[in-house]
Amino acid sequence: MITWIEKENLNENLSQYIEGILGIEVHPAALRHLSGDSIRNRIPFPRLEKHVGYLFGIAYIPSNTENPSADFDAVIFAANHDSVVARIIEFDDEEGTSTLLWDDLKPKLSNVNSEDSTADGGEFLLNLFRETTYLLWEDAENIRTFLDEALEEEEGAEKLPIGEIGARYDLLTQKERQVLLRKLNKLSPTMSIISSEMNQMKRVANESEAILGALCRDEDRYDIREDLEGQKRDLFSPELEIYLRDTWELCRTLVATLDEIEALIGEANKSIALLSDQENVYASRATAAGAALLLMPTFFVGLWGMNFDSMPELNWKFGYPLALAVMCLSIFATYRTAKKRNWL
Repeated sequence: MITWIEKENLNENLSQYIEGILGIEVHPAALRHLSGDSIRNRIPFPRLEKHVGYLFGIAYIPSNTENPSADFDAVIFAANHDSVVARIIEFDDEEGTSTLLWDDLKPKLSNVNSEDSTADGGEFLLNLFRETTYLLWEDAENIRTFLDEALEEEEGAEKLPIGEIGARYDLLTQKERQVLLRKLNKLSPTMSIISSEMNQMKRVANESEAILGALCRDEDRYDIREDLEGQKRDLFSPELEIYLRDTWELCRTLVATLDEIEALIGEANKSIALLSDQENVYASRATAAGAALLLMPTFFVGLWGMNFDSMPELNWKFGYPLALAVMCLSIFATYRTAKKRNWL
């Protein structure tokens, strides 16, 4: 049977309340966690450990799977073969972005299909880590979709895979570069946030995978081989073990997927940095080309501004038109050269 600790239960003697459900006294450290006094921030770090006669753990479940975020709520629990005591810690969401409906999720964790059905400790653990893995998958897919759509075609600019930005940047026109830069400047702050949130997602996925692997390998540190009556009894039935191994495999695949997404984020950040450097080079080239446009006219003005006695072209009736033509021609030639090299 699963019992959810509500706020009104905290006004009672929590230790006696939990002992009445589990049939065994819980450790003071576990009691402190179940009271909620130990959870003070959003940094997720799942744990599962064996105490005398029960398993104690903290799981973190994504609370928003509709955008590229990594917000988590905590589930703190103590479980033996027949009973589970659990408490949900919902972190304050100032922006109101949480999409997790606990009234819908609790039955999935409890596997309650009718009023008289129950779930033992093994089934609760399986359901908890399976739902965590499913919701992390949704978060991962949201991030992947966001990255895939980050450089979609806009205002006629060519869509570029993030990893090809640096290699193909020289082939873009000035307008396409400006559009791409504008989009990347908008993307850069979001990429920083996603990079930070990926660390939290990977931490939860890696720790969950390690816990599931230990449960599947039936390691002693998580094994409660006897129930409260001293009877030999496995925490997971043979049928549950099959689901447990399947969930473990899914979590291992999730870890690999998160590694791929993290590599893609790293490539994106590298491309953004490279793009910024290249744009600085292009800005320097544009400045140099602009100065070059005025160099030749300035040279000829200085040449013909020298008041030497013998300068035949000064007395020639076509001297002035020729001077203008030479200066215009030099400007045009410099412009064509800079344009051909994509400096302007």
